[in-house]
Amino acid sequence: MKDLSRRLATSSISIVIVICLLLFAYHSFFEYVVAAIIALIAAVATWEYGQFAKAKGSQMILPALLFITVLEVLSFYLAAVDPRASSAPLVIFFLGFLVIFALHFRQRQGAVVDLAASSFGLLYIAIPLGMLLGILYFSSLGRWWVAYLLVVTKITDIGAYFAGSLWGRRKLAPHISPGKTVEGAIFGLASALLASFAFYWLSDGSSFHLTRWEWISFGLILGAIGQFGDLSESLLKRDANKKDSNALPGLGGVLDAVDSLLFNAPIIYFYLQYVQ
Repeated sequence: MKDLSRRLATSSISIVIVICLLLFAYHSFFEYVVAAIIALIAAVATWEYGQFAKAKGSQMILPALLFITVLEVLSFYLAAVDPRASSAPLVIFFLGFLVIFALHFRQRQGAVVDLAASSFGLLYIAIPLGMLLGILYFSSLGRWWVAYLLVVTKITDIGAYFAGSLWGRRKLAPHISPGKTVEGAIFGLASALLASFAFYWLSDGSSFHLTRWEWISFGLILGAIGQFGDLSESLLKRDANKKDSNALPGLGGVLDAVDSLLFNAPIIYFYLQYVQ
């Protein structure tokens, strides 16, 4: 827990920023600011992912991938605010896929690896972060769903980190992330359930209210899948021989900060789109 003070300082700043974004998310001009910030976060995370791919010998065309990433994220905002553009994310992904292919037509060697790495980057980072905008602007309750998603996901990370540091004995996945423990994972899952229940209890009688089935199901699912997302990014870092995705003080990298959200955001997005 040597870097605890830096983690807490960075987390506090991040929380203040997120609260401001959610509070002003529905103001006409600020909508564009929020969309731009999420697109920027996606671009930085994609750049960090590109360093992983580069470490493994990939020569993918990163500027093009960053540009397509930004467009893909913004397309989810457009689809959320204008029903006529509901297919925009799929269209942008397909056109971006064509562009990436076309840019490799003069490159015979390594084309398969580079195209696979680029396509995976879009699926892994751009689409899930774009879905955050899809959740935020799904309805007037979108900001509450985003707040719920962020709180439950991050409480899981915090609970697992503290419990693992204090009481962790059995390694969860030693070859991928030696610091993670079974005890930490269990406590992280319990923390997710507790945070989910807090939303259920505090929102009673308000416009945003989880049912008993929702708080239990989402608490378990987000708590488990969020940790799966964390381990998944650790797998990429381990393969690329990287400790962190970047060198930002107290944070590591943007991809380190959003790794668990990349798997949890689609769960809430699809629920809102096709179930609720």
